[in-house]
Amino acid sequence: MKKLGISTVLAVSALCFLVWFSPLKAHADSVTLTLENVGPGNNSGGVYTYPYNFSIDDSKSYVSLMCFIYYDEIYEGETWTATVVPINSSSPKDDLELAYLFNVASTSNNPATVTDAQWAAWELFDTGLTAPTGVSQAGVNTELTDAENANLSQFYSGYELYIPASGWPAGDGTPQSFIGVAPAPEPSSFILFGSGLLTAAGALYRRKRRTA
Repeated sequence: MKKLGISTVLAVSALCFLVWFSPLKAHADSVTLTLENVGPGNNSGGVYTYPYNFSIDDSKSYVSLMCFIYYDEIYEGETWTATVVPINSSSPKDDLELAYLFNVASTSNNPATVTDAQWAAWELFDTGLTAPTGVSQAGVNTELTDAENANLSQFYSGYELYIPASGWPAGDGTPQSFIGVAPAPEPSSFILFGSGLLTAAGALYRRKRRTA
């Protein structure tokens, strides 16, 4: 059996590292979502608002998401498969405005602002919906206007949608759709390590050719 040279081994290892830790791996086509709980006290007009806390692919750490389709329903413990749709420069404007509203809700410490942003997200995708008693429709309208007029270029990346695909019980309505922060790319140190292995393999190969 022909033995593999060290340069070949290094080259194969480098390619494995670069493929496995590529930023393209940060986005799976689909994931399993499980609703673990909702933010305490975040109830508006009898419905829960951001945050909805999920485990993704059975992770032990939870991710806070915001729903944007009002009339679909979910319950704690429900699990389903969702298609992951990254938001980018070619996304519909509504998706970019949704990312703006999610950013408002996820960074605010003011419960009223969070509520306004949540209802604005629902109304963005259902223009016939109006905020219930106890929620300021004027505040919701302000959030919608701010989203429409915002510089949305900063929301071309860093967020993604979770659209229900399959996995809910027969007779149970379609789960809600959600938006959240996209996972950070894998640490650049692994990419650099893979590049270093590839460079070393090339150097060894050239050296072997010169001494052959």
